[in-house]
Amino acid sequence: MNLSLPRKRTLLAYAIVVAIAFVSRATRAETPHKKTGVQGNVQQQLVSIETGFFEAWKTKDDTYFRSHMLASGVFWGEDGTLARDQQLQKQQASAKTCAVEGYGLSDFHLLPLTTGAYLLTYTAEQYATCGGEKLPIHITGSSIYVFKERRWQAIYRAEVPMRDQL
Repeated sequence: MNLSLPRKRTLLAYAIVVAIAFVSRATRAETPHKKTGVQGNVQQQLVSIETGFFEAWKTKDDTYFRSHMLASGVFWGEDGTLARDQQLQKQQASAKTCAVEGYGLSDFHLLPLTTGAYLLTYTAEQYATCGGEKLPIHITGSSIYVFKERRWQAIYRAEVPMRDQL
């Protein structure tokens, strides 16, 4: 197909306009919270929810896990892969044997996966004792959040102790 220069420019301009429209639409789709009236940016919301998981652990509030993790959600860590209900049972058991003195989360990174789904990664320091043994202080974590039922919910959470604990 041999096109003239003006025709090539027209086709190129058309392709650029279509690409811009596609990117603009995709960007709007990646922030469904704006369509529902939820204020703030996605990272702030997800960091707040993630911090809530640590606070719920500290205060022994297993209802927070139940209300912020989808029924089909999974948790991955040193004990393997656990379904949400298994994780809730583990949380209830740890509430009896664990004391959390404090925690801190930092180094957050957010990666859009698809429309209405994000991967949040972070590092954490936790100061906790379970069954008389101190837990590793430094951990790395990640969660996948989906926007479902007009709110962000975790469908996947993972925490792994970092090597070379001080």
